[in-house]
Amino acid sequence: MINLVRNLIILFILCISLQGYAKDITIEWLPPQSNLRLRINVTTRQLEQENNADGWQVIRPVQILDIDINTLGNKPYMPDFFYLPNNIIRFAIQGTGMVFDFDQQVATLKRVDRTEHSGYNFSATRFYRNKVLYSVGGEGFWNYNKHITYFDDKSSKEWELFRPKNKGPEHIADGFQGYSSKLDVFYSGGSNNKNFLEDETIEFTKEFQKFNFKSKSWEVLGKISNKIPLADHRSIYWNGQHFVQLAKDRLYIIDPEKNEIYLYKDNGTYFESSGTHYVSHDTIKYYHFAERGPISNIPVTALLKKSTYLGRFYEQDYTSYYLAGILTVFVGFLSFLVYKKKRKIEPSFDDLERKLIKALLHAGENYIPTNDLNEILECGNKSQENQRRIRFMTIKQVNEKLAYYYNIKNAIERSASTEDKRLINYRLKKGVKEKIKAIL
Repeated sequence: MINLVRNLIILFILCISLQGYAKDITIEWLPPQSNLRLRINVTTRQLEQENNADGWQVIRPVQILDIDINTLGNKPYMPDFFYLPNNIIRFAIQGTGMVFDFDQQVATLKRVDRTEHSGYNFSATRFYRNKVLYSVGGEGFWNYNKHITYFDDKSSKEWELFRPKNKGPEHIADGFQGYSSKLDVFYSGGSNNKNFLEDETIEFTKEFQKFNFKSKSWEVLGKISNKIPLADHRSIYWNGQHFVQLAKDRLYIIDPEKNEIYLYKDNGTYFESSGTHYVSHDTIKYYHFAERGPISNIPVTALLKKSTYLGRFYEQDYTSYYLAGILTVFVGFLSFLVYKKKRKIEPSFDDLERKLIKALLHAGENYIPTNDLNEILECGNKSQENQRRIRFMTIKQVNEKLAYYYNIKNAIERSASTEDKRLINYRLKKGVKEKIKAIL
């Protein structure tokens, strides 16, 4: 009996202890122009606001619509959040396909997606483009997700695949990932790459690429400079125009469009984040410890004015250009050898052939009658049969040389005389005069 009572007491104490350690399910975000977070406590169904006393105070009740709380698990969420028209805040939960809408006016939270699969897209980059929610990359289930997807808000209510024209990075997780609405491009580089072996090692992708949504194509911009510590200080944020990398006593501010790195240092600030960050206009806000305050601000535009230019962010790989140049030189050299060889075997025109060509050039578009041609070929005193043979052979030789060596085909044209059909007139074909001048 005594043992039974003692066991019941121990069980009661354990239950009380476990209940004390249980965490509420919450969805947290930071409103613009604010340093105090809001959160929806799904467990208690309350909207709460952070206060300066490191606690939370209830603002109003929240109505939870069509949500199975068990699908959220038992933990706080720092989702990607977006302000939509009609006073709606949209939440996209990392590591899942879950999408929630919070109507601030009537304080209702509802799930708007129909996705079932999850766990493949932790650390995915979420952004809005042309009023459509996109998700790029991520990791999970000991694998990397390199796809671009978008949330079909109109019909399927699921995440659909966006298909590029070419292959992009093999890894899009962590590192320098961000969408520029100004340029309509997505940047990717510096991702982590685990081998998932017994002696697990992590490498970092030095290749920096961009995806152009208009052309639907990936483009390799170059290799990330060694001026950036890829392996250390992995707190890297994107504010829509600049990447910001925290490195304890310094900040690296990176402009991927201009391909520039700037270094900011002041001896009184320690830059080290615990992970969660928020972006308000150009300012990045983050926490130092355990996601608790006070919040730290990085006004990027203001700090750029106090920063030092460090160099290029990425160096272009000119290997393909070098190879193309070498190939061009090689082909050019071969062509030159062929040309020289061809020039060596080119016969020169004899005196009579040159006399004929010059006469035809002088005549231009006018015809040379048969009798005049006989005088040019110095056969006017010969028999008609010999005249015909000399004319035929000379013109044939000139036409063949021009065609074979200079690709000028049928340069000398024949046409029956309008006065006497038995006589033939001769002239150069249109368009060959300048070509023949160049080779004489």
